[in-house]
Amino acid sequence: MSNTWFYFKKFKINQDKTAMKVGVDSLLLGASACFHNPNNVLDIGAGTGLLSFMAEQRTNAKITAIEIDYDAYNQCKENITMNSKESEIEVFNISFQNFVFKTDIKFDHIICNPPFFENSFLSINDIKNIARHTVLLTYSELIGYVSKLLSENGIFSVIIPFEKLEKLMQLSLENFLFCKRQILIFPKENKIANRVILEFSKIKKKIKNETIIVRDKNTNEYTTQYKELTKDFYLNF
Repeated sequence: MSNTWFYFKKFKINQDKTAMKVGVDSLLLGASACFHNPNNVLDIGAGTGLLSFMAEQRTNAKITAIEIDYDAYNQCKENITMNSKESEIEVFNISFQNFVFKTDIKFDHIICNPPFFENSFLSINDIKNIARHTVLLTYSELIGYVSKLLSENGIFSVIIPFEKLEKLMQLSLENFLFCKRQILIFPKENKIANRVILEFSKIKKKIKNETIIVRDKNTNEYTTQYKELTKDFYLNF
């Protein structure tokens, strides 16, 4: 059973009400995202609020978090209050689709750890389906609406399964978003990449390619590279 809480160096996360717990994917995304002094940040599908807290720690931006699941929204709101971040982070219980048509704000940075699975066997748990599968937010909708909300010099950071790389790259081009950074994530040195972090902008640039190896193939401990990347967040790094 997962812990119902998770302590970081500068904040605490409660996660007893959410389907998706604190995990390596969001930590990799939040730690590696290129925040170039944004005035505002949008966290799509906030869950516990982890990415919002990481963005708040790394920037002076106003953070807007949106979460469609009511229990997860309440969890995120609870975490914001518990960490006394009400003036820095605001969370809304709303779908991304509805949010797009209710806001006139353009965001300098948009960050998202989206539902991963398409056309997959669904759980009997509807909450887990929303969190893990593209049931209520498809990749096409995600990219299309991000393009509408991203400022002219803004950056969109996202982590996806490696096998979805070609699809997301194509969708981004169709919506005039250009990949500027690609980070292949290897669970171990002797394994194939299973995740990829992508960063898009509206300005076409040469893609910067990077790799991250999460665990040592011999000891299964976190690699020095992973520890260095996340050392500002984990208590014991």
